[in-house]
Amino acid sequence: MKLSKNEVNGALRTALTITICMLIGKLANFDSPVYFALYPTILMTKGRHFSWSGIATMFLPTFFAASAAVVVSNLFSDHPFIIWTISLFFFDFMRRRATTPAKLNQLLMPTFNWILIIIFAQHTDMNMPMRIHEILLAMVITACVAKTMIWLLPVIQPKQPIPPMPTLTISYKHRFITLVLLGISVGFLMMVDLISATFCLVPVIAAATQMNRTNYIKTIKLRFITQVSGCMIALIFSVFMLGHQNIISYYAIILGGLIFGLALMMTTSKGTDRDIHADAILATVLPIQLYIGNNALNFSSTFLRGWELAVTLGILYLIHLLRLPKRA
Repeated sequence: MKLSKNEVNGALRTALTITICMLIGKLANFDSPVYFALYPTILMTKGRHFSWSGIATMFLPTFFAASAAVVVSNLFSDHPFIIWTISLFFFDFMRRRATTPAKLNQLLMPTFNWILIIIFAQHTDMNMPMRIHEILLAMVITACVAKTMIWLLPVIQPKQPIPPMPTLTISYKHRFITLVLLGISVGFLMMVDLISATFCLVPVIAAATQMNRTNYIKTIKLRFITQVSGCMIALIFSVFMLGHQNIISYYAIILGGLIFGLALMMTTSKGTDRDIHADAILATVLPIQLYIGNNALNFSSTFLRGWELAVTLGILYLIHLLRLPKRA
């Protein structure tokens, strides 16, 4: 298969942006380097408008949601039930606003960052205002690196006009399903000290906000393929890094090559296949950024993450089976 220049440039832009941001997150010794993998990956795989205003439109709702979550967590730190109740109102607010496919995709990051803040505030002694500082810094650095890569490897916009997006009708049933799935998940994590499972709520949010049963089960199957496979790819990457994880040049070359390979598959795909490769990039870089350090590879943590994701998606699939009509 012959690759076009635009496809190769797209893969290079994605790989260089994510790799550079991940290296900055590790080398600068941030308390939460995971944001330097999360934000560039979301921007380069889900973003469509790479102007300053387009990037700001993508990041600002997430920043405001995280900031609001810090305020709520600090004000009601002794009353977790109030935090949980306010979270339900926030989830419902976000769900009601998702009236187009684009807005449906955009609710994922603000919702997840809200959950991330309230769960970490509940079970850790992290400085949450400083965490907001790192979130903002990660967004600014991501935007600057991405704009630099786009300047070096310009984006070629398609010539055909983009069709208008359909308007989605959000019913009370949609809102109820979202609140039940997210409310139970967040309530469980607030009661049980299982910090590692917080990142498993990404596929829960994606499944809980689907418009119908077909998309729900399709999302579960897609996320199982990408999320669990991403952990396996991260484990293979860890094996390649064994004994050399403190050599930055080696780490950067192997990491950049891995992301470039996944990004190339994404840029040469369309439709569902593109979504699979895009989600696989995120599922791969998160455990790498979370668990691989200078002195440890944390195989057990990556295995645990894969297991928790498989269990979470299995529970979502079981809910689907329980809701099937019984045959006579």
